[in-house]
Amino acid sequence: MGNIGRSRPAVVEAADRRWLLDQALFLLIAGMGFLYLFETTDLDRQLAHLFFDEAGGIFPIRKSELFELIFHKWAKQLSYVAALVMLVVCWKGWKGQLSWLPPRNALLAALGMVLIPICTTLLKMATGRYCPWDMLEFGGYAPYLRLLETAPTGIKTGQCFPAGHASAGFLWVVWGVALRPAGIKAARWGIFTGLSLGALLGLSRMAQGAHFLSHTLATLWLAWALSLLLAWMLKAELGFVREDADTWLSRCTLKGDAPS
Repeated sequence: MGNIGRSRPAVVEAADRRWLLDQALFLLIAGMGFLYLFETTDLDRQLAHLFFDEAGGIFPIRKSELFELIFHKWAKQLSYVAALVMLVVCWKGWKGQLSWLPPRNALLAALGMVLIPICTTLLKMATGRYCPWDMLEFGGYAPYLRLLETAPTGIKTGQCFPAGHASAGFLWVVWGVALRPAGIKAARWGIFTGLSLGALLGLSRMAQGAHFLSHTLATLWLAWALSLLLAWMLKAELGFVREDADTWLSRCTLKGDAPS
């Protein structure tokens, strides 16, 4: 196995920590904006009505067997099969056989691909939020609930927030962190892949009435948060070398907020 415990220059580790802190602050701000948007507007419902047939009282795409087969079943299964293949790649990285994927980063990618869908599913069971098709205004039985409202008693509990189906796509965003040692371009491709697949799967379920936009965005937020948390816990390499780290930290110092 590769030398997972190899030491790195202090300035590189400082740059890694600073990058993770910046990303965590971004997540915090994004999360607050996300909460404000969906607590104070009807954007979720307005978008859901675009896919809803008021006259027929249904989400028409929900009745399409071909759409269900391609976007709900095949797309998710293909993503999971690809993830299994990438676990083999991660094993090679863990063994120190891949110069572009250090052992810690290989473990980061493997855990991220597994934990993002699992944590999304666990949250779904705990939050008690309903799918659009569950709600009275869309032909269901439950009231519309904002993110912070208490779920009613006496009716079946919802299990739709965050969006589980989208997690099969967003699980790939972990490669946006794991691939940083291979170069920023490679890391951006990892993020782009995760965003594209997650958006496709999330939008397909929104069209069927299974999720609101907030459900899908919450899955993306969770996926990136877990990626950063795992990178911090595993002390993954984030692509900085001594010279780049010195330059980057110097720019932070000029801004007056250098790390201690």
